[in-house]
Amino acid sequence: MDPKDDPYLTWMRFAIPGWLASRNIDLMQRCITDLPGDDLPIVEIGSFSGLSTNVLRHLLRANERSNPVISVDPWTFEGASEGTIGTSTITFAEYRRFVMESFMRNTRFFSGDALPFHVETNADSFFAQWRAKADVTDLFGATRRLGGPIAMAYIDGEHSYEASRRDFENVDAALTVGGYIIFDDSADTTDWGCRQTAQEVAALSRYQVIDRQFNYCVRKIA
Repeated sequence: MDPKDDPYLTWMRFAIPGWLASRNIDLMQRCITDLPGDDLPIVEIGSFSGLSTNVLRHLLRANERSNPVISVDPWTFEGASEGTIGTSTITFAEYRRFVMESFMRNTRFFSGDALPFHVETNADSFFAQWRAKADVTDLFGATRRLGGPIAMAYIDGEHSYEASRRDFENVDAALTVGGYIIFDDSADTTDWGCRQTAQEVAALSRYQVIDRQFNYCVRKIA
């Protein structure tokens, strides 16, 4: 059975909220079957409740790949304030804590055999730690020294041009030749700033476009 057609994914997607198109899963499967090595990590920028995180872990497991997943999300939400949400008694701080706890519960349940290493910070801070080869303790209490090459990145953080461009530049500095990048919400028909970033990357001679029919997926070739 093709791992992306496994009913397990269907039931997982019923249980975990998120915005993950089936075509993105197709791209993940395409990349994971051709990762450059089994020891280099996959970096996920933007995790929310853990849907894409757990899908990545499932596809790695199904394809018998042992690459670790390093996820990054500070859970700071655009439009959040210090008060309560709308007419409810729920504060934004409580909402943030709920999403974080949902992520932890979802990953422990669906990826308990190989938890992601989750760094609770923004992407700029994460990559500063990556360049510094910092020793970091993650959300689950695991420790790891950051740094070194990566095999793949799933960029799904802040969607502005400025932020997504910085995410690409940070990923590009660490991505090994033969590695992949998927830009979420980058289709040519969208108005997100990350579309412009993906289009600019696709025009670079050192990147090969793998797919652009839905969201952009590129492979580093030099």
